[in-house]
Amino acid sequence: MAMNKKIILPCLLLLCLINSINAQQLYKIWVAFKSKSGTPYSLSNPSAYLTPKSIQRRSNYGITMDSTDLPVNPSYLTQLQAVPTVTLRYASKWLNGAVIATYNSSVAATIASLSFVKNSNGIYPKIISENKNYTPQEKLSASSKTEMVQAITSYSYGGSYWQNQQLNLPCLHNQGYRGQGMTIGIMDAGFANANINHAFDSLFARGAILGTYDFVLGGTNLWNQDSHGAFVLSCLAGIQPGMLMGSAPMANYWLFRSEDVNSETISEEYNWVRAAEFADSVGVDITTTSLGYTTFDNNNNNHSYNDLNGRTAPISIAANLAARKGILVFNAAGNGNGSSWPWISVPADADSICTVGAVDSAGNVASFSSIGPTKDGRVKPDLVARGVATWLSYGNNTVGGGNGTSFATPVLAGAAACFWQAHRLRNNINILDTLKSIASNRISPNNSIGWGLPNVCFMQPENPPTGIPINTLLNEANVVITPNPFSNNLYINLFNTTFYSKETISFYNMLGQAINPITVGFTQNFLSFDFSLIESGVYFAKINTQHGVFLKKIVKQ
Repeated sequence: MAMNKKIILPCLLLLCLINSINAQQLYKIWVAFKSKSGTPYSLSNPSAYLTPKSIQRRSNYGITMDSTDLPVNPSYLTQLQAVPTVTLRYASKWLNGAVIATYNSSVAATIASLSFVKNSNGIYPKIISENKNYTPQEKLSASSKTEMVQAITSYSYGGSYWQNQQLNLPCLHNQGYRGQGMTIGIMDAGFANANINHAFDSLFARGAILGTYDFVLGGTNLWNQDSHGAFVLSCLAGIQPGMLMGSAPMANYWLFRSEDVNSETISEEYNWVRAAEFADSVGVDITTTSLGYTTFDNNNNNHSYNDLNGRTAPISIAANLAARKGILVFNAAGNGNGSSWPWISVPADADSICTVGAVDSAGNVASFSSIGPTKDGRVKPDLVARGVATWLSYGNNTVGGGNGTSFATPVLAGAAACFWQAHRLRNNINILDTLKSIASNRISPNNSIGWGLPNVCFMQPENPPTGIPINTLLNEANVVITPNPFSNNLYINLFNTTFYSKETISFYNMLGQAINPITVGFTQNFLSFDFSLIESGVYFAKINTQHGVFLKKIVKQ
């Protein structure tokens, strides 16, 4: 896991970061604005800055729009760009500020004097080396790189079966819940050669990469950067029959680069913030990040344990905001246990996200998996997944094991996507709370494995895997479907015919395809259907009424 660090947001509201480029010092300055006064955007017209999917997420879960949703005042950005030698990198609406770059350190005074910039006590430049060697903390098992295994289930998981089975995920996959309709955003250091890796052939063929963006250098080409993100993606979306099956192989994905592996600077936290804002704006349901920050190349920016309260680091503040926008946020705990910094990093300290630790095949905590608690006493990590010899793709039709919370995190995030797909009416916070309630260590959560390994197939799914639209679920006491399971004949009794006066009945298989049993009897409040010509399996009965939709899972034996 590419571990970095954080900056405390002190009283000063301008933060200057410097990279050494071609013997010049490039100043990256965080500029915090006083307000969003005068912005042409309004809460009454969110379509100007959010996609329909993002707006729908807020509507589905009763999330109120607020000032953090509004883009920063574009006039402020124009004025910043008008300052000589200044280049605007990007703006953050959640933190209400912008990152600029300049080679002229004296420009700081000009920026600080602008009327819309918050007052500050000064700007502290931090000089770092651009030639830092990068060594991933994940350890890839060379002995397993060329190992090919035979399919051991109908979905040909190969060696990835065990990391999925630990969460009881094949049970959901076998019912048709494989991430369809869910959108996952991955923030990482790069996705080298993912575009030519055969493990992702089906991913690209079905157009499931919805978009990419590099928040470090700009542009959309992530295929010639670091390979860490490609490993992560294979845990989620890789499909190689008999070799590998990701935990959410049918989900859609946005890929973002926020981490610069050549250096460790505070700007990487702001890169992540911008990526999270963008993910929100395009309607991502889940984000997964296998990055964390504790120390930087310049020690003046290092985090301390006292900062692990979820309210200090910019990235932690943003992670909580993402969760409050309805996104289910996953972040790796870190691989520092056994070192001088055994604790989690940021944003793993955020209170509304799922921090993920690592266990081995027997469910024992990995020796490297970072621990809690947070400074304010909260249990971390929240949940765990397989992070020892996790099966992933190396490209060139080669699979093997890798160690790190970096890999446990996407395995769990994909499983959660399938679980949320099966329980789509629940919001992100309820999904996380539910996963904790059905996890192996729920009786006595601790700061090594949190609530433990969740059993994602513990509960009966509440909606079909294709996400057939549901407006509201009506009172089940007024509808009885019997017997269930059934052999051939299914009976539906509507006890309140006045309430259900304009109903239509339809049935769907696990793929969301309509099926047509024979209608045997149909009165105002009693319906009988003959399924003798329909094969055994799991189906859904959907009753549309003037008051909403009633949906019920049915099983033909």
